[in-house]
Amino acid sequence: KWVNFYKKHREVLDSDIIHLRRPDGRDYDAILHVNPTGLEKGLLMVYNPLDEPIKRKIKVDLYYTGLTDAVRVSELDGTEKSMTMNRNYEVEFEVSIPARSQTWYVIK
Repeated sequence: KWVNFYKKHREVLDSDIIHLRRPDGRDYDAILHVNPTGLEKGLLMVYNPLDEPIKRKIKVDLYYTGLTDAVRVSELDGTEKSMTMNRNYEVEFEVSIPARSQTWYVIK
């Protein structure tokens, strides 16, 4: 499963990483892979280390993706939806993550 995931998203996964929240084991951990020259401009990975599911609204700064206005986002390689950035190049994600699991979003 994870080898296929890596092969599918290799270009953005091998690019720069931005840590959005320090992994302290008390709440979610999030990292953003960015590649402004690639087809996939960003890949957001959000982890839940807790023993219970969580639901959070998180702001993600997409400045380093090279995108400037609207983005297309798909969760877990599902259907894409359009989102609009604010003036600070941020998008607000509402994430729901099962206990001791993760989710990811591809940003184009």
